[in-house]
Amino acid sequence: MRIGIIAEGRGDLAVISNILRGLGIDFEDIQFLRPQYALDETDLHAMSEEQFSNWGLVKKECTTGALLEEFLDSPIDEERLVVIHIDTAEAELPGYDVTRPPGSTKDSAIELRRRVAAKLDEWLSRRKSSQFHYAIAVEETEAWILTLYQKKETSTARDPKKALRKELDQRHSDKERKQLSQMGAYEHHDKLSRDFRKRRTLEDCATRNHSLRLFLEPLSPNEEG
Repeated sequence: MRIGIIAEGRGDLAVISNILRGLGIDFEDIQFLRPQYALDETDLHAMSEEQFSNWGLVKKECTTGALLEEFLDSPIDEERLVVIHIDTAEAELPGYDVTRPPGSTKDSAIELRRRVAAKLDEWLSRRKSSQFHYAIAVEETEAWILTLYQKKETSTARDPKKALRKELDQRHSDKERKQLSQMGAYEHHDKLSRDFRKRRTLEDCATRNHSLRLFLEPLSPNEEG
């Protein structure tokens, strides 16, 4: 199977591809559709954030379908799937338009994820649902990475970026923190989430985050080879 990924940012591409590798999917079978990984850091610095990374561009790809159709309609005879990533942190913004349920409990996180999934269904209207799989991170993919560093539920972390930084500050030396700060988004998140490539670690982490678990469940691990 060949898997295409549409994500909010380059760091998200790293996290999702490491998860897929943990499920037995070869990196050679993963294709980054958005953002375009081929753009180097010089190109990216010359662009505004909105041009290469945000939820609005994920929505645009879902509604216009240009990249989706090009990938899925390939003449190569092979099974294809598109993973669509989106965070829920900006869910209430105009254009996204998902009402956040009250509270910061595990149940409210589950309901928020369900509402965002329904919104993606709406954006992808008239397209076969079997061709898509959602990587909906409540609140951000940093909450998924956080499961590698905390032994508690991370679905309810309202600011997972801040919580992850705190964990890293406690675990890393000044030299290590400086090295991380100098990395590009892809390299930074790839380093932090690399242990997701280990299936047992990934499965253990999924017990501490509901949206991560829902991302994993429908993707059957490759038991062969």
